[in-house]
Amino acid sequence: MKVRYLFLFIYVSMLLSLCACTQADKQVVILFTNDTHSQIYPIAPDAKRNADMGGVERRKVLIDSLRGEHPHALLVDAGDVVQGTPYFNFYGGEVETMVLNELGYDVRTIGNHEYDNGGEALATMLRSYEGITVSSNYTFNRDDLRELIVPSWMCEAGGVKVGFVALNINPEGLLFPLHLQDINYHDPIAYGDSLALQLRQQGADVVVTLSHLGFTGEVVNENVIDSVLVQNTRYIDFVVGGHSHTALTEPQIFTNLDGRKVAVGQTGKSGVNLGYVQLTLEGNGSNDIAVDYRLLPVDARYDDRLDPDFAAKLMPYKNQVDSAMGVVLGHSAVDLIVDRPESTLSNWACDALADMARQRSGAKIDFAVGNTGGMRADIPKGVVTRGNVLQTFPFTNYMTIVKLKGSDVRDLFEQIAANGGEGVSREVQLVIKNGRVAQLAIGGNPVDDNRVYTIATINFVAEGGDGMVAFRKALSREDYPGFIFELYEDYLSRMTQQGLSIESVLDGRITIAQ
Repeated sequence: MKVRYLFLFIYVSMLLSLCACTQADKQVVILFTNDTHSQIYPIAPDAKRNADMGGVERRKVLIDSLRGEHPHALLVDAGDVVQGTPYFNFYGGEVETMVLNELGYDVRTIGNHEYDNGGEALATMLRSYEGITVSSNYTFNRDDLRELIVPSWMCEAGGVKVGFVALNINPEGLLFPLHLQDINYHDPIAYGDSLALQLRQQGADVVVTLSHLGFTGEVVNENVIDSVLVQNTRYIDFVVGGHSHTALTEPQIFTNLDGRKVAVGQTGKSGVNLGYVQLTLEGNGSNDIAVDYRLLPVDARYDDRLDPDFAAKLMPYKNQVDSAMGVVLGHSAVDLIVDRPESTLSNWACDALADMARQRSGAKIDFAVGNTGGMRADIPKGVVTRGNVLQTFPFTNYMTIVKLKGSDVRDLFEQIAANGGEGVSREVQLVIKNGRVAQLAIGGNPVDDNRVYTIATINFVAEGGDGMVAFRKALSREDYPGFIFELYEDYLSRMTQQGLSIESVLDGRITIAQ
């Protein structure tokens, strides 16, 4: 009898231990990307940043390998899959969508750049996408987008019910005004937590947010960022971040309204990293979730395992892009780097913009302003090709000339100072201190509040993009046809005909005072 009871005790103890272990080991693996920006092939080997990193073929090798270890892993993206290389200019998202399907993305959200070509173009991309697209705090005034984008989603992965909400940035100042009429923006905190609660009530074990809000602070519209989101919600368990291009090598932990720790991850940009997180539900009634987080570099170590069938699908696109983009336009004597508060690229781009505006209009141009965020790639020293220009200026902007009163010019530069600097032409001398204008001169003279200034810029900026809303007070505005990248191509070709190379230095037109 004693022996029988002893065996029964051991058996029951083993069962209880097994149950406890099973609950503690309830896990889900999520692989993620954000802001891949049409980077189909690896970044150039001579690039100043992330040289020879990324590439969708390498990413596929890495993802396939991880799925071998974790067959129930989910693959997700936090937006801005498109815009940034000629592949988007040429094919309008066709290549990027094919890549999402070939790599087997389960769920994604849209970033602001998915809307660059408008609602109809976005709908075309989403119809071809085989996964789920989520946006929780946008509602849409187009029937096609309402049918293609859901406010939340739940699936089962290895016995874990995973809910997804997706939170998108305030589009004002980021999209063309014409496109804004398709989107109704709602508070991401209220909408996100409410839908996360609904997913919990529907049985979700864990709720993941795909966030295109940004990890670092945004000046424009005082947007909610990921830390603020976590600190003001209760039902979100992990945040896959995007928009700010932040490479978080360690998960960033914030405390939610219930005192629970919630992690935020983000991979940077251009697909140079793949995010990995394993979420383990503690199973002890505490609702705690253990986080095993890593950023996995997407580099040449995977080259001997590239999928030849996938490579063959990409090759026709590559051949056409390479043929068109390899045309030599000119030469740069220096590395053209984009940065704030000023940079060799933004200085040259704005000096050239002022010159082009004078040539096209015949008007006296007081200065030029360009948004640093619109300059998407550096141009290495040496030969400059059409591909270099298109990668640097990929957007379908055009040149515009605006007249502003001096008092509004002051407001404009207060916003530029708050942004940490933007591109300006050589006529500007700006000193920034503590995010404010400390000193400002145009053409060597203080700004006259009553004078009218003539400014060269692009339509996105003229409409108040990147927070430069002072332009909306324009006394007049004249637009000039032709995409901005085409204007730079022509400008550089004329320089070459004259035997000139690009010369650009940091000349102190914008400085930060301590």
